[in-house]
Amino acid sequence: MPGAQLPTRIIAPARAPAAQIHPLGTEGFRYWTAAEAMRRAASFWVAVGARAWHRDIGASIPVRLDDGVDLNAYYARNDFPPEDIKQGLSFFHDTVRDVTTGRQITVFSGESPDVVAHEFGHAVLDSLKPALFELASIEAAAFHESFGDMSAILTALQLPSVRQAVLEETDGNLRRNSSVSRVAEQLGFAIRQRSPAAVDRDSLRNAANSFVYVDPLTLPSTGPATQLTRAAHNFSRVFTGAFLEALGGMVARLAARPRVDDVEQASADMGRILAQGATAAPVSTKFFQSVAEQMVLVDANLFAGKYAEALTTAFVRRGLLPVRSLAAPEAVAATPARAAAAAARFSAAASGRAPRVAATDKPVEVAIDGAAVGLSVKTLYVNAPPVDDISAPAGSMMAGVAARETLVIPRVTDVQAFVEALIVRGRVALPAEAGRRRGLVASLSKARKHATHYLSTRADESLELRRIAFECC
Repeated sequence: MPGAQLPTRIIAPARAPAAQIHPLGTEGFRYWTAAEAMRRAASFWVAVGARAWHRDIGASIPVRLDDGVDLNAYYARNDFPPEDIKQGLSFFHDTVRDVTTGRQITVFSGESPDVVAHEFGHAVLDSLKPALFELASIEAAAFHESFGDMSAILTALQLPSVRQAVLEETDGNLRRNSSVSRVAEQLGFAIRQRSPAAVDRDSLRNAANSFVYVDPLTLPSTGPATQLTRAAHNFSRVFTGAFLEALGGMVARLAARPRVDDVEQASADMGRILAQGATAAPVSTKFFQSVAEQMVLVDANLFAGKYAEALTTAFVRRGLLPVRSLAAPEAVAATPARAAAAAARFSAAASGRAPRVAATDKPVEVAIDGAAVGLSVKTLYVNAPPVDDISAPAGSMMAGVAARETLVIPRVTDVQAFVEALIVRGRVALPAEAGRRRGLVASLSKARKHATHYLSTRADESLELRRIAFECC
């Protein structure tokens, strides 16, 4: 799909099938479904502020619609030959047995507009906020996954037929469970046939959820989809749930009985708020809160606080805007509803105040004990957020922004928990010389088709953690 900003280049298959109606299940159907979804996603993100791919990608991003057998998809900045990772967007297929009917069903992840728009979202966020790619941070990784799901939802809502359908499904309340909130239903179905507890019961991930923020360090590294864990895809559902609530509130703000045009306007406005908020947010171990605060300020700057109540109500309800950080005295120890109303008044008063970009997004290299995460090396180096705790003192939701931009030592416990979760879940490609503690490190060859990270060996025999790619699931 050349000839526009954020262009894509489908390189597999090498030749485009004829542009015509193709039967379900054919290569032609898969090709044009994916091509249309990518162009629709590109048109949306360009309209709200994205301009070009990350410099490592180049002018256009390469896409492989069927790169082998797997129930997954990924975005990678660069090739990584030892793990067979290729730059760009890659999608796969696999055949599963329907446990109910016994039928064999082949699922192509690149056939799903949701999966395509999710991976496209990773690439967009990497262009807007490149510092997140290498961070060994639970919330930075989880926000990347949330952004992919939010991209899928916002891309779907660019179709008038989808907007009409979701209004009918939810009776005008987009906060409810719907075909739009249920991201990647087909891929989720396929994964459930093999691992019923691995994904949500009706989709890969459902944005209409009830998860509330808790410190991810208090959560297990892995677990069933019914519970919250600190794994990136799982924990991402907290922010995505708040996003859907806020979007539903924005639609209601535009009209008591919304129409398709109201949904389109709210999705466009949310795209601008999200893109600018993510770009401006200071990188921190508490990145969810950082983005939420900036989104409230972006609304004040762009829309004079029109969506303040919708945004703050959703973020406070989900624990992403702590009561102690809100502006008004009456917000302290108040109910979430009163706290959100206080924050909304602050946002409206802050109209015209531009969101502040962090002084630096450059990661801080920190050393952690290799043995603590199951490695036989003394030191493992990782890239950590340059800003640690963004919690503001009482009195102003944005108080202390300048102070928060001061370089501080990150919570090593957060970094260590992130790395340990990766290794335990088999997401790290381990060099032979790294060694493994029996019973702790999962076998990569058995656990995953592709790693998301790898360990490179330095001259002093220490190891460095680097990201390879972002997966869909």
